[in-house]
Amino acid sequence: MNLLKINFKRFFSLVIVLFLAIGITFTLSGCSSSDNSSNNKSESSYKVSEEEKTYLKDKFDNLSSINKDTISYVYAPGTNLDEPIVQTTDNETYLDKTFEGAIEPLMGTVYMDMDNNKTFNDKLTWLFGHARGSKVPDSRMFNDVNFYDKQSYFDAHPYVVIETPERKYYYEAAFLIIVPETTAFYRTSFDSDSDFAQQLSDVSKDATTKSNNIKIDANDKYLVLSTCREEDETIRSNLYLRQIPDKELSEFLEKNKDKLKYEKTR
Repeated sequence: MNLLKINFKRFFSLVIVLFLAIGITFTLSGCSSSDNSSNNKSESSYKVSEEEKTYLKDKFDNLSSINKDTISYVYAPGTNLDEPIVQTTDNETYLDKTFEGAIEPLMGTVYMDMDNNKTFNDKLTWLFGHARGSKVPDSRMFNDVNFYDKQSYFDAHPYVVIETPERKYYYEAAFLIIVPETTAFYRTSFDSDSDFAQQLSDVSKDATTKSNNIKIDANDKYLVLSTCREEDETIRSNLYLRQIPDKELSEFLEKNKDKLKYEKTR
């Protein structure tokens, strides 16, 4: 009898332990599920539509048939900026080489820095193009970038759109700085987030024009449109633009869809 009581006590203890274990597991599972749900809410709901996929495929099939170095396309609504973008293993070829392949000084093609990733996922992505101004009959390309040195123009044309074969990226103008062509700001990589944030702060501090809505965040990605100034070819206009993160994109597109429409100027 005593042995039976002892065994029963052991059995009862095991049952209690088992129930406690199940309860703890359930509680932890519930916490984990709640956290995941919270994380999912912070993730992007942005998805590339089938319509956009078809549009991009047709566009880049055509562009690539003209120039195999094509990687993307840039336009700024309300301006004459409306150009294909190329990239090669150097930063000289497309200074004079047109998108169609002709060699024409001052014409060239908009190109991405050789050290940048064509996915636009670098912290800082550089695009270069001529500001042709009065020197040639066709003054498009990055000519309008120089107009951002006026705050009224800057405020009236805040958005730039990048199209890639996979998707579109949207940017808002952050600040424009006028610098020597030898500026130390020409970098494509950074030692740390704080190093990147410091450069953005330095640029913002010395900017000719800027947006008061932009708060510097090392987690953001930026695009720079860089071009020469007609009055002095040794200085550059560098227009910094903040990429709209995917988590903000649905709200941004809903709010600004009428301001982002593409109108062909090329």
